[in-house]
Amino acid sequence: MQYFGAKSRIANDIVQILEDVRLLNQLFVEPFTGAANIVSKMSGERHAYDLHEELIQMWISLQDGWIPPKTLSKEEYDHVRYHGSPQMKAFAGFGCSFGGKYFGGYAKNSRGDNFAQNTHNSLLKKTSTLGGVRFEQKDYRELSYCHSLIYCDPPYRNTTKYKVGDFDSDIFWEWCRKMNDRGNTMIISEYQAPEDFDCIWSIDTKTEMRTKENGREMRTEKLFSLI
Repeated sequence: MQYFGAKSRIANDIVQILEDVRLLNQLFVEPFTGAANIVSKMSGERHAYDLHEELIQMWISLQDGWIPPKTLSKEEYDHVRYHGSPQMKAFAGFGCSFGGKYFGGYAKNSRGDNFAQNTHNSLLKKTSTLGGVRFEQKDYRELSYCHSLIYCDPPYRNTTKYKVGDFDSDIFWEWCRKMNDRGNTMIISEYQAPEDFDCIWSIDTKTEMRTKENGREMRTEKLFSLI
């Protein structure tokens, strides 16, 4: 599934690190689940949240047996944007949009790829590993956990957000500190972090979003933790 800021290319690396630091029977919590590339690969008990209502409804609908379409025309894409069901809005808005940016323009290329078919296949494959995951729409600041493994992939500072509205990174990092004080294991994906957070892993990768001038830009993805 296309998704702006998704971790599909490095998901296996991140999951391996998360499983390595995870304590026995520790609950896994993901406050910014997005494309579910991480939570779908984690073992054990899993709770997944996101502020995006349509996205969460799509995951719940898939768990309940909803089958997404294999084709979506430009006309259907435009109609779904304003009149579609929540799960169809997420399917079209992310999976059939340019660069996975929510309704950032109907996705098409010179090869004639069927983005709806690709998203259909990706979602059904991912759904097979999401049994038992508890999905819920909620702001990360509403969460209250203790002694859990919490992995955060928030909107990065100074980057495009997938939903209208500002994300306050300073408030987010302070929340991470509070969660750490409650005995949670905090692992955060970002390009940069405050000085009291240690970088425990990094990898050079390309962004999902293309530009006409440079194609996909190179960035260094990092994982941070409070030790």
